[in-house]
Amino acid sequence: MSETYLCANCRATATREFAVRSVIRTCDECGRNGRFLHTSLVDSLESIPESDRPEEWETMALDERFQDALKRGLIQLTRS
Repeated sequence: MSETYLCANCRATATREFAVRSVIRTCDECGRNGRFLHTSLVDSLESIPESDRPEEWETMALDERFQDALKRGLIQLTRS
């Protein structure tokens, strides 16, 4: 079973045969080297109410959103 990850910068997808929170790679679409977040993390970010999001939320890369939400306690990571 393959897992899907999204580029933090352009949201291009990459699949891998393993499940981790994120992978670091160069994006085939935007050419940037950076973090690809597992789709489950992206889903958790999208479930954060707009009232809890900072003003710059829409301009933040996915990994910046993730770090901000984690730091402010809006999402929590669980061990698998």
